[in-house]
Amino acid sequence: MLTPEVREEPRDLGPPQRVFAKRFVAPIRNAPSPEANRIGYLRAGALLHSTTTEPLGYEGCEGGWYELDTGGFVCHGQDVLLFSGERLPERRAKQPDLDAVLPYDYVTVRRRTPIYKRLPNAEEIYEPPDEEALAGGETYPLREPPIDNPLVVRVLEPGFYVSLDRNFERDGETYWRTQQNGFVPAESLRHPKWSRFHGQELDEAGWGLPVAVTKAEETVVHRLNERGKLRATRERLPPRSWLPVRSRRQLGERLFLLVGEDRLVPETDVLLIPPSAPPDGVAEGERWIDVDLTHQVLVAYDWKQPRYVTLISTGRARPPSPELDYRTPKGLFRIRAKHLTSTMDDDEPGEPPYSLEDVPYVMYFEGAYAFHSAFWHDRFGRPRSHGCINLAPRDAKWLYNWAGPDLPAAWHGRYATDENPGTWVHVHGETPGR
Repeated sequence: MLTPEVREEPRDLGPPQRVFAKRFVAPIRNAPSPEANRIGYLRAGALLHSTTTEPLGYEGCEGGWYELDTGGFVCHGQDVLLFSGERLPERRAKQPDLDAVLPYDYVTVRRRTPIYKRLPNAEEIYEPPDEEALAGGETYPLREPPIDNPLVVRVLEPGFYVSLDRNFERDGETYWRTQQNGFVPAESLRHPKWSRFHGQELDEAGWGLPVAVTKAEETVVHRLNERGKLRATRERLPPRSWLPVRSRRQLGERLFLLVGEDRLVPETDVLLIPPSAPPDGVAEGERWIDVDLTHQVLVAYDWKQPRYVTLISTGRARPPSPELDYRTPKGLFRIRAKHLTSTMDDDEPGEPPYSLEDVPYVMYFEGAYAFHSAFWHDRFGRPRSHGCINLAPRDAKWLYNWAGPDLPAAWHGRYATDENPGTWVHVHGETPGR
């Protein structure tokens, strides 16, 4: 006897709900299963919407899987909380300011200072030994004696950076809670000045390639007078000034660049940046990023149309030890992951340790090598890094927003997929020795 086929009526799963990320890192997967590929993640406190009221499955998730309206699936109860109304289910940390140049408030540590698990009382305050007593003539890394305070997570060294949430008072002392949920004495922190340098956005109507950027300590602007004689003006350009190049002129024994209707600068005082052709492997219509190690220049291209040019700092050619190689790798790569922020630290022998919380606009393209903002220095145009490609804050934000993979609103990180690929990266040239 044949059993009649019964069609299952589509179930009404209800209207969307609000989604609150409860974990510091809440994974987003491409299917409602813990075995599905992780395509991105949320940071604690992120707010989004689900597509339904009811879950779409329970495999490996007791609270049920929900689809986000930005795409991807999250686990209710374990990673996120669903709620309705305006009241949030938990207190949230200060969220990134996507309109600002830097997404968080960053400070540097002035002296050795502890970072606590919670606010200490007067009896729980820890005084770490100073650098001179701790070093005892030794090289880095410093040998820290065991910390006899269970509240202390670790000791921050001078020059370390942390990202801030909000401040608290305890027993007459002010503490800042960091985005990583530690507590640091406010008196040990300071706000440094960030680099104001930035590159030049390019468009068909105004700026294009070639462009020039001044490299001399002072570049004198010249003009031709009514009799066609070259005369120096009082105008002086500081280093790293961007100039639109109209043509090249031979005047006497010197070459000049016409950088406006009548402004001329000596070619020896500037770096001339010409256009480049797309490398083999980049298909017509694709975006790519050209990284010139020799001249420490980056140009972002829409196929053959340049969109942005700036100076960068790539890996140093002379590391402190022959066993180390800080040079940025050469080749054709693709951005494989984007992170709004990512913490970076290291304590390699022979160099001071460093720790940088929430480095902004990180885009990995090969192993641990990435583009990222470097707000702690202003040496763009010279090699400086441990291998990553350092950009000034404004440049890093522009490139992050322009390059693929696309990052949906409220996501903190995204991994490239076949459907949402990363932008091509072409690294070439030879890193200068200094």
